[in-house]
Amino acid sequence: MNRKYYLAFITIYLLIININPGFCQSYPKSSGSGLLKQDTIVENQILYNGRIWHNLFPLIQDNQFLFSKEFLPASVTIRGRTFPGIMLKYDIFTDEIITPFAPAGMLQLNKLLIDSFSIVFQNKNYHFLRITDGNTALPGGYYNVVYKGKATLYARYSKKIEKLADNNELDKFYQINRIYLEHKGNIYNILGKNDLFRVLDVKMKDVRQFMRENNNRISNEDPSSYLPFLRYHDDLKEQDTL
Repeated sequence: MNRKYYLAFITIYLLIININPGFCQSYPKSSGSGLLKQDTIVENQILYNGRIWHNLFPLIQDNQFLFSKEFLPASVTIRGRTFPGIMLKYDIFTDEIITPFAPAGMLQLNKLLIDSFSIVFQNKNYHFLRITDGNTALPGGYYNVVYKGKATLYARYSKKIEKLADNNELDKFYQINRIYLEHKGNIYNILGKNDLFRVLDVKMKDVRQFMRENNNRISNEDPSSYLPFLRYHDDLKEQDTL
């Protein structure tokens, strides 16, 4: 779409939703105050800054989204300003977040403006930070902050396409989880529990004690499986300082 006409469309739409609050239930209805109307328009211009999203892979089996293909309750922080009570889904094939946008359908939010976002799935909150290229050893993109204590654990989710057409089957999405640990100012790629124990320099007697008391399996398939040991490790460090 010609950029000139696209910008005109966005401007007209923002005026419409300001007149008719039913278009966007996440923001306060106008009370007749000119200041409130102006604030609402500015907020919508900040949030709804992006481009129309189209599904480029309708024939691929499964879907490109994290957790669910349905929109999930969420909040997003854009340049220090948090917008609660919105709906998002996270396309981990393209590493983009998408929100409903009537009448155009779905809008891909402008990643360059986003600081962080949170989504709720099965009553659990998942918080994501946007890491920019060059700021850390991590590649740029969205990262789930799984744990933040004496060390910080990040999960990076992505999906790839498995080519099955040669077998007369539809191609299929599959998911890859990568785990990174930030410890003492360094970033480490964690492939499993042995990498975790090595980076944290854990004594084997402490590992054995943890294994006796916990039968959970640590796996990158479930980033939350790292939580019990990280909490245990922090408790040990706290005891050492007493």
